[in-house]
Amino acid sequence: MAFDDSFSKMDLSYTMNMASGVQRQIEESNRRYREISNEAYETRQRMQNALEQTASNTAETNLQLQKVVENQNDYIELLKEQLLVQKQQLEFDEQQLAVLKNIFSSDEDNVLIEKEIMRLIQEQIDSQHPLWDYVKDKGGDLAVTGITACAPVFYGAFKAFLASKGIVF
Repeated sequence: MAFDDSFSKMDLSYTMNMASGVQRQIEESNRRYREISNEAYETRQRMQNALEQTASNTAETNLQLQKVVENQNDYIELLKEQLLVQKQQLEFDEQQLAVLKNIFSSDEDNVLIEKEIMRLIQEQIDSQHPLWDYVKDKGGDLAVTGITACAPVFYGAFKAFLASKGIVF
């Protein structure tokens, strides 16, 4: 018992206060550590969420860009098709122009053209038509008959003549 008596007579208050202070410091350190750990965890979670959102936005943007590229490719193909059609139309128009140039290039051809047009006019009208007397035996002098009086007939005949040469309008 001597040990217990000497132990009870000792003043341990300083040691106890010191141990209590150390315990409070450890508890405060642990509390701060938990706060810092929680803040770090929340920061990591926010960063992870931001990265996931960025990845999602990037994927959506890439999909939209892919659609834009596909639409542009389709538009380019459409323009190529239009260009091909326009080239074909230009070639056709150039062929018709060449035919017209050939038809009206020499004086000898003009007489044949006049006779052809006169024949076509005669096919379009009958003997009751007011122009019949002018065109039944004429060689093609349409100016004498009055171009305004026979314009619809002349136009039809001329159109038929050009169609016989491959020019359609």
